[in-house]
Amino acid sequence: MNLYDKSLSLQFYKCLCNIVGSEEVVRTRRDIFSAKDIVDNTTHVTVISSGSKAEGLDIRGSDYDIMCFPTCMLVYESLNNVQYDSDEIILFMDTMGTSPGFTKLKLANKSDLYTDKIRIWSQTVGEETYISSKLCREIDIPDDMIIHGPCRSTADGEYDRAMCFRCKQWITPAQQWIHRSRTAWPDSMLVTAAVQYGVLFVPIGCKDSPNEDLQWRISFSVTEKLLIHSFSHTQLLCYALMKIILKDLIKPRHGDLLCSYFMKTIVFWLSEEMNLSKWKPENMIPCYLDCIQRLIYYVEYKTCLHYFIPKNNLFENRFTDEEHQALLSTLRFIYESPLISFFETSTFQNYRLESLNSHEMILSSSELSCYSYLGVFRQNVMFNTESIYSAIKHLVNVCLHKKLRTYIFCLDARELLQSSHDCNMMARNTLFYQQYKKTLCYLKISLRSESISPWLLLASLFYKCKRFLECLYIINCGICSSSPNKILLHSANSLVEQTVFNDMKQKCGLFNAFKHLVIDKILFPYPYSLLPEELMHSIFKKLVDRQVISVSPDNYWYLLQILCCYQVGDHRGAENAIRDFELKIK
Repeated sequence: MNLYDKSLSLQFYKCLCNIVGSEEVVRTRRDIFSAKDIVDNTTHVTVISSGSKAEGLDIRGSDYDIMCFPTCMLVYESLNNVQYDSDEIILFMDTMGTSPGFTKLKLANKSDLYTDKIRIWSQTVGEETYISSKLCREIDIPDDMIIHGPCRSTADGEYDRAMCFRCKQWITPAQQWIHRSRTAWPDSMLVTAAVQYGVLFVPIGCKDSPNEDLQWRISFSVTEKLLIHSFSHTQLLCYALMKIILKDLIKPRHGDLLCSYFMKTIVFWLSEEMNLSKWKPENMIPCYLDCIQRLIYYVEYKTCLHYFIPKNNLFENRFTDEEHQALLSTLRFIYESPLISFFETSTFQNYRLESLNSHEMILSSSELSCYSYLGVFRQNVMFNTESIYSAIKHLVNVCLHKKLRTYIFCLDARELLQSSHDCNMMARNTLFYQQYKKTLCYLKISLRSESISPWLLLASLFYKCKRFLECLYIINCGICSSSPNKILLHSANSLVEQTVFNDMKQKCGLFNAFKHLVIDKILFPYPYSLLPEELMHSIFKKLVDRQVISVSPDNYWYLLQILCCYQVGDHRGAENAIRDFELKIK
């Protein structure tokens, strides 16, 4: 490769780093989701973050999947491998009549039918009892979620949740993966870690098969995450680039003929076959072309073998002849004009537009939006004091960034503020002052990382305790110190917001960046112990069935101020607060 081509590849690499994220940013994203898993896990349920975001990517269309499995239920490949435990419910695989990559899960002990969950999930066929994937997916689905593949998804697409089961053994259909010939990747330590973990089973069957509703797909998502975490940054950028091309160029023209799992499979196969020394920034464009060329080859021959179970051809019966030719035409154009094709993607166009609108600021993706997921699906531990204490102890022993660990401690302290038995400060009983001191302790910890949320929760606490003057004092201080330039933390912050956050974090540190730049929504978990009843029965009346009610802090200041003014008889103050609130929301 000549110097010009190397220089072009390096420029392309830097551009992708700005759009996708630097090595440090990707590493921090992964640490955030690793820490989240530790906090969310309980004795009875194991929670695993999966999807693109947990892999370290946060581009348009990146998904966040939450995989949960009960620790009391284990899958074995056969009854010969079972290690019986009286507290465990044993399932074993039945691959009779299923396609490669799928299995039925059979109940080993019929007496387990009397267990509540097993009874509602099970389906008896002849003399055998199976766990139905359809029933596991669809029974007791919350009103605010929809079915999406094997998952339950939020209506806004913020995250997918899949209930699954674990087998602690590496199953026979994937045995050849352990020993097959490869250049250097993955190394033996990585293979050993994968084998020791085993596999998961997610609730979806092979489409149009006779017993589809009883089938479960064998999932290697934990191993796939380990493999992607081992990528060099060039490998990861190639993977991200393939996902961008799929999302912005292929799907608009060809619908769902291809999916992101195929892109992942291609990068896995190439990584196993290519010399690791090739995956370097100065080879960014050739590596990208290798990926596109491999995709063309797979589509041309209608063969994309599953990375772990090669007997499973992911492209089997995938395309009609017309679809096949049209798709090949698109892929060949992308290969012949790789940079032009990338510059046509909406991902790059949005980056370019934001750059132009930011007065030539050099924009770069950061981990900012990933922090918003630390509050997602914390129902497992949310406001259960013992579980939060346990999570804190576990985090102390885990090798994560100290600042990230401390930030999570602050979030936990904020949650402890709302634990049901620590919020009962209405009555002046003997426990009042003890609870009051404990609450202030949590508040001081929480204030390490945030400037608004803990103060709003304290103001709510004072309101619930009928200490209206103290509540008003906090509100007035908060409104005076609020700024329209602050960034509201959510799952899709703009590149400008991410860049500003990154710059401040580099200069002032993580905590100061959060305290002075970022605001987060206020969360009130059921039974909403700190939410004023007047709001619960009026503005939030339609939301009272939700697990958590979230409120914008800017709006909540004014709502609480209006209530306080009425309580102390300051009607002019209430009218002024209503006027200010109306001006704000217009």
